[in-house]
Order: sequence, then C-alpha cells, then structure tokens
Amino acid sequence: MNERDIAKKITQHLNYGANQLDRSVLERLQSARKQALVAHAHPGQVFGMVTAGHGEVHSEHHGHLRFWIPLVILLLGLLIVFNWHEINGTEPDDVDATLLAGDLPVHAYLDSDFNSWLDQSSRR
Repeated sequence: MNERDIAKKITQHLNYGANQLDRSVLERLQSARKQALVAHAHPGQVFGMVTAGHGEVHSEHHGHLRFWIPLVILLLGLLIVFNWHEINGTEPDDVDATLLAGDLPVHAYLDSDFNSWLDQSSRR
C-alpha cells in the first residue's frame, strides 16, 4: 500500500463519518471553519525575533532558559579561565622581587656565560 491508497482510505472514512453527523454539528463545524478563515485572512502582528525556518525564537516555556543558560556558561567559562590564570600564572612583580632579592646582580642573568654555567651545573 502506498501513500495515495492510504490517503484515499482515510478520505473515504472521513466522508462516511461526515455524512453520519447531525445537522447541528455540521452547522457548528461550518461556523468554526468560517471563523478560522476570517482569522487567517487578517493575521495580527506579532512582535518578536524569528529565525529562518525555526518559527518564533522566544517561547513561553523556554524563553528564559534560552537567555540564562548561555550567560551562565559564559560566566562559568570566565571564572575557570581567571582561576586557572591565578593558579598557574606567575606575576611579573613576583619574578622581579625574587630577582632583586637574590644574591646575584641583575646583569649576571643577562650574561650569556651565566646561562652556560647554569647548563653545566644542572647536568651535575
């Protein structure tokens, strides 16, 4: 059975059911159909953001979540980055204070022979 055969059978059943309805039910259905057509002919304006193919973005149930979830994720990401930087980052002031408080003069660190001496002493 293909789609057309199924559609024909459904149409036959609906037509049979429509023929069995009372006159008052038919009148109410016609009235409802006319009201729906009038409402469809004069659509009202709806204010909101719409994306292509997705309908209205702001829904009653999930509108607040669609705003707050990305914001919370962004804030958590920033918090993680700042904490990681705080834990792993060395402040230049700390490095300067350590160099100045040490026994060696600053120009000793700039001397290329000092780097050679450090390499040799670290191998021992």
